Amino acid sequence: MYSWRVTKYNPIYRDTDGIYQNQDEWTSYSDIGRNVSEAEYLSTEENYINAIFAFMDEMNIEKMYLNALEVKSDGVKEQNASAFLSKQWVGKAVSKREIKELAKLTLRETIWCKLSSKKDIFVHFGYDYYMYIGTINDCPNPRLKIENSGLFVEKYKSPYLD
Repeated sequence: MYSWRVTKYNPIYRDTDGIYQNQDEWTSYSDIGRNVSEAEYLSTEENYINAIFAFMDEMNIEKMYLNALEVKSDGVKEQNASAFLSKQWVGKAVSKREIKELAKLTLRETIWCKLSSKKDIFVHFGYDYYMYIGTINDCPNPRLKIENSGLFVEKYKSPYLD
């Protein structure tokens, strides 16, 4: 299995232990208005979601399964997500439309989830706007597309593997 860390964080700012050193970076949805404009945040969020779809398209995958789901109740009302989340459960097959919403809610720290399709692909989310994608194929085209969007793709084993 190939595995990558997909982030907005430029790896040149990592120290020898891999710790990100640029303290001026925004790391969360709650930084809108302080460290990041809403427009920049939404553009970055869209790039993350498009990164998932780039890998799915390359792998000819139309749906994934929800493998883990944690809901943080304080953000559900703010994101107007109650109706959507009431229809989600661990083990459910989720469409691209649902994946987009799940990713958005995870990046906005309203929920946390893990997605996969059999042993072919997985998507995991970490703290501070980290995302991990793994596939059974090397997938150079999606990686290039993601890097062209301004995100960074680094070989990295997901810390959320079971």
